[in-house]
Amino acid sequence: MSAICYKSQQLDLIVLVSFNHLNKDGRLNLKKIRFFKNLEDVINCLDENQLKLIKNQNLNKFNTIKDLIKLLTDYFSGKSINLTEEISSLNIEIDLNKKFKTLFSQRVIKTVMQLKRGEIATYSEIAEKIGSKAYRAIGNVLRNNPLPLIIPCHRVVKKSGDIGGFMGNTNKEWQQNLKRSLLQLEGVTSI
Repeated sequence: MSAICYKSQQLDLIVLVSFNHLNKDGRLNLKKIRFFKNLEDVINCLDENQLKLIKNQNLNKFNTIKDLIKLLTDYFSGKSINLTEEISSLNIEIDLNKKFKTLFSQRVIKTVMQLKRGEIATYSEIAEKIGSKAYRAIGNVLRNNPLPLIIPCHRVVKKSGDIGGFMGNTNKEWQQNLKRSLLQLEGVTSI
């Protein structure tokens, strides 16, 4: 599996996109998009996941990844784009059924993907829409979301009005601030 890494000029984060090269129908298989605060965490992730980092000078072979990075950069700069729709026009495969194997998790993801830019929902509202009361399980599904922004889990907040978690990793304060920044980019000011 390969990866490309770049620093967002708009937000204080490093973006790591991992992917498999073209599959049999010629599409690039997008695996994960991850956000990091520092380069040390990126290096650890590359090592732990045995990812091969594509150097910028070799990026010309991967026009689809360059297009994806442009979309992410546009999003981070505040442009009003629907990443899911835009990415579907690229030659990128995102097989959500492989990433989310249970019917429950697929229903959660499908519901979250219906949230529009600037719209937020609570974990309990997501649960209600899918006919469940398993709020924590919904949080677990979103914590394991491999494609934040494309699957806009940052738009799900706690019923209390708290921001809630984001990405479920170790640097909770930084991740919550990032979630807040993403929502502010989309025009949400009440969080």
